[in-house]
Amino acid sequence: MGDKIERILKTDLKSILNPNIWLLIVAIPHTLFGALVPMYQTSYGSTEFSAASYGLVTAIMLLSIYLFSEGKSLARMTAFLGTSVFLWIIFVQMLAEGGGFNIEAELAPPFIYSISLNVELAPPLLLWGMLAISGFLHWNVEKEEAESDEDIDSQTDDREDTLDEILQLNEDSNDS
Repeated sequence: MGDKIERILKTDLKSILNPNIWLLIVAIPHTLFGALVPMYQTSYGSTEFSAASYGLVTAIMLLSIYLFSEGKSLARMTAFLGTSVFLWIIFVQMLAEGGGFNIEAELAPPFIYSISLNVELAPPLLLWGMLAISGFLHWNVEKEEAESDEDIDSQTDDREDTLDEILQLNEDSNDS
């Protein structure tokens, strides 16, 4: 039990925000609650059905990124899709009348600013935001792995050079 807690506490942010895991975390509820349930509950041709079919297309995109890409391309596509849907949710709410997103500012002292957001938007914004962050954290994942491999190779080469120098010095001392 103590080893599990210690391992959890030692995990870093980059391993927690793995794009593969977050693609699944976002895809499952998005597919169920953003696409399939609304499509089942509404009639064909309604605006809700159209929005749900767009949700289904987005769910297919999430699944295809998960299945058909890896490394740097997976991280970058995850970052772009997560960021675009996150911003799309905010822009739609800003443009909709009474959509649950409100910005107010009083231009006289004491300059009161208020931004309000509908609580119902918190779960999708949180999920899509975390998906985008996971993609950005792994943006250059292949480059970092290649650099660490090169560092290991250069350290090995340095050790071999040092060993050769030691053997050469040993031979020189035996000759004299």
